Amino acid sequence: YGGHGYIEEWGMSQFTRDARIAMIYEGANGVQALDLVGRKLAQDGGKHVMAFFELVKTFLKENEGNEALKADFLDPLKAASKDLQASAMFFMQNGMKNPNAALAGSYDFMHLFGHVCLGLMWARMAKAAHAALDAGTSDEAFYKTKLATGRFYMKRRLPATALHLARIQSGADTVMALEAEAF
Repeated sequence: YGGHGYIEEWGMSQFTRDARIAMIYEGANGVQALDLVGRKLAQDGGKHVMAFFELVKTFLKENEGNEALKADFLDPLKAASKDLQASAMFFMQNGMKNPNAALAGSYDFMHLFGHVCLGLMWARMAKAAHAALDAGTSDEAFYKTKLATGRFYMKRRLPATALHLARIQSGADTVMALEAEAF
């Protein structure tokens, strides 16, 4: 659109508004994050989050000998999964004695968890793409593009898990530093 901008005529302004509002269609992200950390993480003794960790671990173990996946997909997924596990451990160790620590890190945890989920999905898609290419697919360009897009995610987006972990581990002191009257 260049200098034309987002005008009503093209409908682009509606897409822009929709993209922004999408975050609250099913409830505010902050509320969802608080629910995830405050209730879902420890639900049933943490067995659900542990099952997810096991799902990722199993995928990594089943594919550890796949050199086509190792550097571009498995190694980044493993690092991100470790960040997720470290953040869950932080909440287990600090959340009960200082609920503010859990609350302050909940939004980052939700995003970290989402990144790991997407990383797992990209690794699965990469495995399927390599299998299709090895089998001699008729749509080689599609699968090569799928791999290139997956590599982009794994190299450029998935490393955000380290940032989210650092923010979680910083605790609540800086978040809670101001008195309510300061607002």
